[in-house]
Parts: sequence; C-alpha cells; structure tokens
Amino acid sequence: MMQYDHPVPTSFLLDEEHRSLILTWSDEHESIHSWEKLRWACPCAWCAGEGGQPGMLQSRQSLSEEETTLVNLEPVGRYGLTPVWADGHRTGIFTYEKLRSMCECDECQKKTAKK
Repeated sequence: MMQYDHPVPTSFLLDEEHRSLILTWSDEHESIHSWEKLRWACPCAWCAGEGGQPGMLQSRQSLSEEETTLVNLEPVGRYGLTPVWADGHRTGIFTYEKLRSMCECDECQKKTAKK
C-alpha cells in the first residue's frame, strides 16, 4: 500500500481576531487562510455548482458575517478537511493539496508570484 507522501495538517488555530485559519503541517509550514477567501472557494455543489449548473456563489456579490465565520474543521478521511461555518454550512471538502496551494503566507505568495 502506498503511503501519503504530501504534507498533512497536524493542528489548526481559528484566529478570531484576524478571521483566519492557521494550519500547521507535518513539514512544519504554517499556512494562513482568510475565512472569507475559504468560503468563496467552497468546492461543494451548492456553492460551486455541478453538472453544468451554477452554484450559489456565482450569483452573489457579498457574503454575510455568519457565512464567513469559521467555527470548526472536521477531518475527511486522510485527504481533506471540511470547514464548519456559523451559518451551518458544512458540505465543502478541501483536500490537503488544495488547502496548501491556497496558502496566503508571505513565503507562498512569493512563490506563486514567481510562476
């Protein structure tokens, strides 16, 4: 059986003051994710759409504070995390690779800018 060879989250912090999620990874990197950007990126069928149908986010210009307040994270197997939002939404699964690629820390932003 092949082992998962990418970094995995080892802990998380919900930074209420900055409305950010801070993930610590198995390679000791700390990634930063604003709650609002995470909600706008929700990959679930309701938010992002599916089968050629648009999701609800495509028709919205803004989200409420309740929709962008992260209250918890739930693990999904050995590959992802599901954010739990204050409005009760909890169907989006973010893979570890997706979360890592969305990191907003200065180091990752510099790497992204070079591409």
